[in-house]
Amino acid sequence: MLTHLIFEDAHRVLVQDVVLRFFLRTGDTWAPVTDTDFRHAYELALFDPDALRKDVLCPNARRVECTTGEGWFWSDGSRTAGLCTFGDRSPQECASLARYMAGDAS
Repeated sequence: MLTHLIFEDAHRVLVQDVVLRFFLRTGDTWAPVTDTDFRHAYELALFDPDALRKDVLCPNARRVECTTGEGWFWSDGSRTAGLCTFGDRSPQECASLARYMAGDAS
């Protein structure tokens, strides 16, 4: 049986002995956020940000996602990016995701 767990309003949560931490990029820095804020920003990134400003829903073709053993990174391909780290890491400790976090998704 699969159970779904939802953790609300926590920057650091424990899931099956793995500590998850949530961050959103603000300018050039990563700021800790709640899982609720993280999830909301991720859901908005699924849609084209330019079209959303015009109240039009369409898929975001520029969106990027990458998962490694250190964390899960996503970006809307424009201004917004999020990072969920595994193992109680900070964004600076995620070397395998550094290329994506710097904006080089090529």
